[in-house]
Amino acid sequence: MFVMVLNPVKIGLIIGCAPFTIRQMINPTGIIAGLQRLLSASGARNAFFANLFIGGALALLVYFVEQTGMVEHLLNRLLFMILVAIGGVLHYSQFSSFTLEGVVLDAASVVVAVAIWTWFRTLKARILLNLLVLAALIPLTMVLYDRNGILLSGVPIVLVIIVAILMDAATDMARNRFRRRITEEKQEAEYSVIRHLAHNVKPGLQIVRSPLFALQDLLDKRGLLSAELSRRLDGSTETVGEALNNAIASLGQINDIIDHTRQLVTREISCEMFREVELKELLEREVFPLHAGKFGMVVDGGPVKVLLHRESFVEAINNLLRNAKTHGFPNLAASDEIRFSLRQTRKRIIIDYTNNGRPFPANLSAQEFLSFGAKGADSPGEGLGGAWIGKVIEAHGGGFEIIRDGHPVHFRITLLKRRN
Repeated sequence: MFVMVLNPVKIGLIIGCAPFTIRQMINPTGIIAGLQRLLSASGARNAFFANLFIGGALALLVYFVEQTGMVEHLLNRLLFMILVAIGGVLHYSQFSSFTLEGVVLDAASVVVAVAIWTWFRTLKARILLNLLVLAALIPLTMVLYDRNGILLSGVPIVLVIIVAILMDAATDMARNRFRRRITEEKQEAEYSVIRHLAHNVKPGLQIVRSPLFALQDLLDKRGLLSAELSRRLDGSTETVGEALNNAIASLGQINDIIDHTRQLVTREISCEMFREVELKELLEREVFPLHAGKFGMVVDGGPVKVLLHRESFVEAINNLLRNAKTHGFPNLAASDEIRFSLRQTRKRIIIDYTNNGRPFPANLSAQEFLSFGAKGADSPGEGLGGAWIGKVIEAHGGGFEIIRDGHPVHFRITLLKRRN
């Protein structure tokens, strides 16, 4: 008869010195509380029951395999050699493959192993904790067989679940590698278009900007910058100086956007390029002047500060306003208005954008709006403005929603206050 002797003092020291996570798993109260937290979330609950189904199927597989004659013969030979080596003799004729107690303990092993599989997110934690369960099952199996003649199948069951965890991790790695390769190829294709545009457009921008500066100096010397050039829709006067400043600023923004496009498309915007910006001031000083006279522009709420990549974010808001002019207000009227409502939570800035123009297409989802080339059936645009907005929001780790309420157009943009 083979008996394994375990030193209680050593076991106590091991448990006492173990990391908090291990001691929590050993503590029944910790296990119950952990399972309650695990099953409280819908996503985690679904994953747990899916993994529980897989674990139960693997347990049935182990039971089936144990009943085959060949495996029984191999196990007999293997155990005979091990026990002879340590001087014990194990009588297989006394084995009782199925007992109520054994099935209950095997089921508990499945639940614990599957809970670890679901609860812990890293492969290292899943394997390590299941190995600890396996290490605990080995002496338990020996003691129960020696004293009560109960043979547990928990050890092979947990081993098979560990193999399933490894296979699941390998599948995830292969899937993520494939997706990453597809994403990189898509990003490079997107940038090849931008590179072509930069090569052809940037020199032209410089050619246009240079005479504008010279013209601005000339008109300043002749005192003509304050002369009235036109009247806006709201009745205000636009001077020659204001028109030139807006034109120069627009060309500068286009130049900056081309410079930053590769970083945006390939998601290579570093944390150092983000700056804390007061959002209301940014909208009123850098965005609204470029669209003055086209429609009313209002910012509610604020001031709020957020970390932004200024150039790309300003261009995203410009795209929103260009879309409003093209799609929302095809026939300008004095009542046309766009509105930004700013609010904040502890971790996020929420921007609600609305306008009172034509309704946003009911059949166009947020995902389609943020995709290249997607647009409404009667849209005169090319479906690129929303795609740029989507890229900017993605680079900022934010979110975008289309709110279907009483407003003809209502978009909600969510940004993180701080980036990790």
